[in-house]
Amino acid sequence: MMRRKWLALVAAAWLIGSGFVSNDVAWGQLRRRQQTPPTPQAATPATPAAPAIEPLQIAGDRPIDIQHIFLNLRVDLPKKTVDSQATIRFRTLRRISSISLDAMEFEVTKVTLTAEGADATPASFNHDGKKLVIDLPVAWPADKAGTLTIAYKVREPRAGLHFFGPTSAEPEVPLTVWSQGESETNRYWIPCFDHPNHRQTTEMVVTVADGFDAVSNGKLIDKKQNNDKTVTFHWLQDKPHVAYLITLVVAKFDIVQEDWNGIPVLYYVPKGRQSDVARSFGRTRDMLTFFSDRFGIKYPWDKYAQVVAEQYGGGMENTSATTLTDRALHDERSMLDSTPDGLISHELAHQWWGDLITCRDWAHIWLNEGFASYAEVLWAEHHDGPEEGAYNLIQKSRPAISGGKDRPVVDRRYPNSGAMFDSRAYPKGAWVLHMLRRRLGDDVFFKGLQQYGNDFRLQCADTNDFRRTLERVTGRSLERFFYDWTERPGNPVLNIATDYQPDSKQARINVKQTQAGEAFHFPLKILFMVAGQPILSEQEITEKEQVVFAPLPGRPTMVCIDPDQTLLAEIEETKGHGLWLEQLAKADVAGRVRAAQYLGKSKLPADREALAKALESEKFWGVQAEIAAALSESGGDICRDALIAGLKHAHPKVRHACAEELAKFPRDEIAKNALKAVLDKGDPSYYVEAAALRSYPQLQAADAVKVLSPWLEKTSYAETIRTAALSGLGDSQDFSAFDTLAEWTKRGKPRACRSSALQALARLARTTNPSEEQQKRVVQVVSACLDEQSPVVQFGAVGALGQLGKAASSAVPALNALASHHPMDGLRDSAKQAVKQIESNTPPPVEVTRLREELERLKKSQDDLQERLNRFEKTKPVSKEGQTK
Repeated sequence: MMRRKWLALVAAAWLIGSGFVSNDVAWGQLRRRQQTPPTPQAATPATPAAPAIEPLQIAGDRPIDIQHIFLNLRVDLPKKTVDSQATIRFRTLRRISSISLDAMEFEVTKVTLTAEGADATPASFNHDGKKLVIDLPVAWPADKAGTLTIAYKVREPRAGLHFFGPTSAEPEVPLTVWSQGESETNRYWIPCFDHPNHRQTTEMVVTVADGFDAVSNGKLIDKKQNNDKTVTFHWLQDKPHVAYLITLVVAKFDIVQEDWNGIPVLYYVPKGRQSDVARSFGRTRDMLTFFSDRFGIKYPWDKYAQVVAEQYGGGMENTSATTLTDRALHDERSMLDSTPDGLISHELAHQWWGDLITCRDWAHIWLNEGFASYAEVLWAEHHDGPEEGAYNLIQKSRPAISGGKDRPVVDRRYPNSGAMFDSRAYPKGAWVLHMLRRRLGDDVFFKGLQQYGNDFRLQCADTNDFRRTLERVTGRSLERFFYDWTERPGNPVLNIATDYQPDSKQARINVKQTQAGEAFHFPLKILFMVAGQPILSEQEITEKEQVVFAPLPGRPTMVCIDPDQTLLAEIEETKGHGLWLEQLAKADVAGRVRAAQYLGKSKLPADREALAKALESEKFWGVQAEIAAALSESGGDICRDALIAGLKHAHPKVRHACAEELAKFPRDEIAKNALKAVLDKGDPSYYVEAAALRSYPQLQAADAVKVLSPWLEKTSYAETIRTAALSGLGDSQDFSAFDTLAEWTKRGKPRACRSSALQALARLARTTNPSEEQQKRVVQVVSACLDEQSPVVQFGAVGALGQLGKAASSAVPALNALASHHPMDGLRDSAKQAVKQIESNTPPPVEVTRLREELERLKKSQDDLQERLNRFEKTKPVSKEGQTK
C-alpha cells in the first residue's frame, strides 16, 4: 500500500488528524503501514540498556504446494459473522504425515480429505486457535495431489476482517466489512499458508443481503439473485497471488465503470459520493497507460477496481482490487492544494511491484514498498513536471535518512512483520531505486526493470534476484551498490569544502565522510557555473576523506553539489557566501532548497533580505515552502514581514507554509494580528485556514480559545478544519479548553477529531500547570478511549498517555493489555513505548517550560533589536567629512 498499508494508513490518518502534516504530504511519505504515530522519546537513562537482539526471521516452510483456494462464504453484517467453507487443492512437495495451515481463532467444525482419484473422507484435525493441523490417515509421498474441504465459522474477528455498523453513538455508520491481509492477518478468516513466499489462484462465492455488493479479486463470473432476499457474487482470480492479497469488501456502493484497453476500471464509492469520482480518480486510466509504458509490462490483471471503504485507513493493493480510505475522495475545494494522486499511483504501481512479483519474505519488503513509493515520483515527474518529481524526492529524503540510521533496508532480524513497514521500506527504498536509475541511465534502468518483471512474473523474489537481473542486463557489478544501500544502515554524512585556486585554474574539493564505519562508494557530481557556462565534474568517491580537483576556465559564480539528485546523503558545505546566494537564485530545485536552508541559519540582515526577496521571486511552490521554513529559522522582523506578505501569495501551498511558519514568532503582536486577519477573512484553501488555526495559539494569543472554538462548527474535507482547531486548543495554554476537548473525544464525533482532541488534551495538561485533580480528569478522559474499535482513536489515546508521563501511571495496566493482546503490530509497539515513557519520563514542569519559552522570547527580542540597529547604521546620514551627523 501506500499504506503502511493498514497500519501505515492509520498512522497517516493519525498524523493528519493531529495536525502534524497536511494530507498530501502524509499520504506521500507514510503510505500504508509505513510507521506508527510518533510519540516523544523517553529520556535517555544514565546507563543505557544493551539493545535487544531481535529474532532471525526467515521465509516460511512449504511442505505442500497450495494450488487453489475456493471460498464459499455467507456474510451476516449485523451479526458480524461469516459461515465459511474453504476447498483447498494442493500437491505434496515432500513426504508428509500431516498438513498444518494458519487459521487464527475461527471455529472449525469439519474437515474432509480427498486424495486424487479417491472419495472424500472425514479427516481428524487439531485446532489450537492458531494452527489447523490435519492428520493424514497414512503418510503421503511427494507429488501427490489432494483436496481439503474445511467448514468453519468466523465470529467478530479481531483482525483480518473488520466489521462496521450503526450504533447508538454513531447511527450513520453503514453496514460494512472489509479485509486487511497484509502483513499476516488473512489467517483470521481464511485457512492458508499466510506467508509472502507462497502463491495460489483463488475463487470466492459470497452471499450477502440484497442491496449489498461484494467485491473480490479477479473477474466477476456471476451475480445471482436468490429467493431469500440475498445475492451471490462469484469471483475468480485465475493467476496465482499470495494469501495477504486476497480481498473481500461488502457494503452498499455507487459504482462507476470505465474501460482501459478492454480492461474494466471500476470505482466503488459510498452511496451519494458518485459526483466525486471523476475529480478524485479521473487520472487512473492515464496512470495505467503511463505505468504500462514506463515499466514495459502491460497492466497484468483482469480488472482494476478502487474500493473506497468505511473507516479504512489508507490503501491496500489487493490483486486487481485496491481498498482505499475515503480521504481519496476529494471535494472541489480540497483539490486547490491537495490531490489523491500519490496514494492512487502508489497502490496502482503495486499491481506490478508487490502483486505480479512479491517479496519472498518481509526482510525484502522494500521490493514492494520502495518500488511503489518511487512510482509516486515517476507519476509526479510525468504528470506535474520535473520540479514536482524533484521535490517529492526531497520530501522522501528526510524520513529516508532519519529512519534508516540504525538498521539496513534488508534486515532479517525484527520482532514482527509489521516492524519492517517503515521509512526504510518506503522512502529509502524509493531512493535506492532513484540512485540506481541515475547511475545506470533511464534506458538501461527501465530495461532492467522490465526484465526483472518478466523474469519473476507471478513469482516471489528477493533483493539478490533483483540485483542479478540488473547485472545481467547491464554487464555491471552492482554488489557494492547493494551492499552500501540495502545491507548496511545509514547513509553518507558529508563535509565538502570547495576552494578555487586561480593559479592552477582548478577547484579543489575536499570530501570527508564523517559517518561511523567504512566509506560509502558513490559518484559525486558537482556543477560549476563559470562566465554563464555550466561545467559538470563527476568524481568517484571511495574513501572517508578524499581530495579531488576539477579544472575550470575561471572563477566559478556557482558551485552546486549533486545537481541531479543522485545521492541520498547529509551534506554540509564550506564555500564562499556569494556562491550560496547565486545557488538560491539559479540552481535546480534541490540546490535552491539547500541554499535556503544554509541562509536560514544566518542572522545577518542581508541574508534575511535575500531570503525575503527569494520568497517573492521564486516560481516553484515547493522551494517557496522551504524558503518560508528558512525565514522562520532565521527570525527577526524582516523574515516575519516576508512571511506575512506570503499569506497573500497566489499559490495556496505557499500561503499554507507561511501561515505555518509564523508560529515560530511567539508573542509577536504583528504576526498574531496577521494570522487573526486570515481567520477573520477566511481563505479558499482548507489547509491555509488549518495552518492559521494551529499557528495562532502558538503565538501565545490570550484569546486563542475564543478565536478557535467557533471553527469547530465548520465541516471540511477529511475534517481538516476541526482537527486543526482542536490541535490549536491544545496549544492554547488555557485549561478552560478542557471541557471542549473532552467532549470531542467521545463516541459520535468524527474519529480524526477524536484523535486530535486526545493529543491536544495531553499537550494542554503539559503546558497549563493543572492541579492533581485536573490531571486525573485528563487521564480518565484519554484512558476511556483505549477500548475502541477504531485504531485511529486508539493510536491517539496511546500517544497521548505516553506524552502525559507519570501522570498517566493509572493507565499502565490497560496499556500493557494492549501491548500483549492487540492483533495490530503497530498498536502493540506504540503501547509498549507509551508504558516506557510513563515509567521513565516525566514531562518537564510547566515552570521550566515557560522559562525556556521566555528565554527564547528574549533571544528573539535581542535579535530584533540588533536587526533594527543594523538597519539604522545603514541609513543614518553621514557628513562630507565622514562624521555621523
